[in-house]
Amino acid sequence: MKRILYIEANRDGTVGGSYYSLLYLIQGLDRTKYEPHVLFCQEHPLIPEFRKATPHLYINDFGPSTSDREGLLGEALKFPYRFVRDVLLKQRALGELIRTIRPDLVHLNNGYSFVHEMIVSCRLHNVKVIAHDRGTRYPCSFRTRLLVPLLDAIVSVSDSYKENIVRQHLKVKRVSRIYNGFNSETIRERVSPLDRDRVRQEFGVGGNAPLLGIVGNIDRWKGQMVVVKAVQKIRRSYPDVACLIVGAVCRGAEGYREELEASIRENGLEESVIFTGFRDDVPGIVNALDVLLHASIEPEPFGRVLLEGMALSKPIVATAAGGVPEIIVQGETGLLVPMNDPDALANATLYFLSHPDAARKMGERGWRRLIEEFSGARVVREVERVYEEVFA
Repeated sequence: MKRILYIEANRDGTVGGSYYSLLYLIQGLDRTKYEPHVLFCQEHPLIPEFRKATPHLYINDFGPSTSDREGLLGEALKFPYRFVRDVLLKQRALGELIRTIRPDLVHLNNGYSFVHEMIVSCRLHNVKVIAHDRGTRYPCSFRTRLLVPLLDAIVSVSDSYKENIVRQHLKVKRVSRIYNGFNSETIRERVSPLDRDRVRQEFGVGGNAPLLGIVGNIDRWKGQMVVVKAVQKIRRSYPDVACLIVGAVCRGAEGYREELEASIRENGLEESVIFTGFRDDVPGIVNALDVLLHASIEPEPFGRVLLEGMALSKPIVATAAGGVPEIIVQGETGLLVPMNDPDALANATLYFLSHPDAARKMGERGWRRLIEEFSGARVVREVERVYEEVFA
């Protein structure tokens, strides 16, 4: 049996799609072949769920990871000092954990651009290592270009991001595109016909008022401001419309939350736009929506929440960039709009609100597409195939 150490390196105080994707992966892993161990760098609300999936759970914050924030010239000039400080020193602490667990393979759950010390530590201890690219920023830094060849494989969550790797001319041994998966049966077990009334009552939304929602941690690139501006236009046709902004505030994005609140006040949207904060009942909230919105102003690597909406047969309006067009088929399973375009987002949403039959049919086709293309079991088998290739 092979021992796999999964490392979730996020430490911004939020729980995002990478956590859920990792949870579903280890839940479905073939335990006759693989023994999953999971390392987190912060406490988070999903810890109990992970403990149910594996007894081998570790929480250890090794300090801020290295990143790709510097340009190529800045990296070249500062590289020697930062390499020693950020990579060599922190990899010692990681090395102690690796020597204790003795994994056969380390699966980095957050790509390769800000986990340099983890790549180095694996190689120094002769442990195979792969990276799950869930949203690498490009262009890559000098350090990343130096360390990527040390990876045994990269798993990219979309063809869009796989093509980015090719365009960057990164020297990678193998790259596999594996979409994030979703178990529609599991999520349907977590919802109820009563969700619509329950959610509306909790947030003071009228029984017949259109209810919209955007789900995702509050961060500028997620585009919550685009949604706020779109609601202004939608309200002209539907004065009682309400929109839920579902998610916690990312560490460092507190100022952005204040900007959102100021815009809501200035435009008299206090009763129309509602912050829910972090929720552990996201399926129930999505189930209560009339339209699910996605508004990222940077290319979304994949967009896991879209699968959640499809699993619940929801009409979806999403931005046409990154991996999103690989999920949503324009005009068949949802409507795609340009990034950072509040008017386009509003118009597409208004179409759904004024054409409920079309909205229902697109939602149903979205559910069928989810079953056919994004099965959770299928994703687990594809990841296991990558493991087999690495061990071969």
